Amino acid sequence: MILDIPTMYFVSVVTNVAMTMAVMIVALRQSIPGLKLLAWGLLANSGYYLVLGARGTLPDMLAIGVGNTLGSLTLTLCLLAVLYHSRARMASVLYIVPIVLMAVVSLALIHDRESRLIIASFILCYQIALILWALRQGGNVIVGRGRTIMVAAAAVATSMMAYRALALWFGWHEVTPFQSRDTLNTIFYMINYLGMFFLAFGFVLSTIEQVADQNRRLALEDPLTGLSNRRALFEAMDRLFASAEVAGQPLSLMIIDVDLFKQVNDRFGHQAGDTVLQLVATTIKQRLRKDDIVGRFGGEEFLAVLPDTPPDGAIQVAEELCQTLASKPVFVDGQEIEVTISIGLFSSACLASSQTPDAVIATADEALYRAKENGRNRVEIMEVPIAVSA
Repeated sequence: MILDIPTMYFVSVVTNVAMTMAVMIVALRQSIPGLKLLAWGLLANSGYYLVLGARGTLPDMLAIGVGNTLGSLTLTLCLLAVLYHSRARMASVLYIVPIVLMAVVSLALIHDRESRLIIASFILCYQIALILWALRQGGNVIVGRGRTIMVAAAAVATSMMAYRALALWFGWHEVTPFQSRDTLNTIFYMINYLGMFFLAFGFVLSTIEQVADQNRRLALEDPLTGLSNRRALFEAMDRLFASAEVAGQPLSLMIIDVDLFKQVNDRFGHQAGDTVLQLVATTIKQRLRKDDIVGRFGGEEFLAVLPDTPPDGAIQVAEELCQTLASKPVFVDGQEIEVTISIGLFSSACLASSQTPDAVIATADEALYRAKENGRNRVEIMEVPIAVSA
């Protein structure tokens, strides 16, 4: 199907202006990095279609020179939006030079349409490739389906631009008059139009997914230590306990309490207390395995669940934690704070159905009380033997 190019210009201007208004409204109401730059990019794209669509009314020098420059500016603004949102960096010369080069080429080759289209296509291909690079640098910031949509849109647009340049260069397609209704022009303008639409849509969707992910993490993460909070711990324990019971595997749970923590707060201040908690959290996390779960249970208490860990292995881990922290004093304002922990440990060689998370925690808490009573900086274990049928 061959579409009417002037009609496509008109539709592109209207939809880009509408998208610009929608994105700008969101950008003004919410502080989303890069969203305003994206809105300006959509506005520049509207200007690109408006100026090129007015060719014949406007002088070629203005329509082609300004129009092509606005098209290049559009991609640079989209690139900056992605860079700003993902907190990635790029030398400014890499995205400023293409705009200048596009303006120079458009004016210098005003009467050489073939050469102008070939060089302009290569420039646009390079700019879209920069957007692809920036999306790859997004890491965990530009995430989810939104990122996939943006990458797909940029990849298709890059391929189309490269093909257009090569097709005109090697004569695979004839260089047709401006706004002519031929297949290559139709495909080019459709991909250009849909590419910007999906790039904008993917950007907004990615920010929504990012906010949702942040809210989810905030709901399940302790803000001081970065470990799981109580809610996340119980959700994870339900899964681990059910799996261990079905598989008949060993499971261990430890409650870790910072010794004399109230004295640390009273003597050195709450900031020092926070530093101590962060040190303990980091040490526990570094010592445990990837499949273990650990979180802040409340106040100065931490809880760790070690799946597929028999009593001897759990005792070794717990004692190493005590020794490591005892050898790592905290220095606050030049003052040394000794940090020790007491650990109450539950360990079962084969988890039974009666050993629910609440029951196991109560057992480990009893062991912790015993550790405190016996002098602190130690491990006490409540070991549950394997049930043997008669």
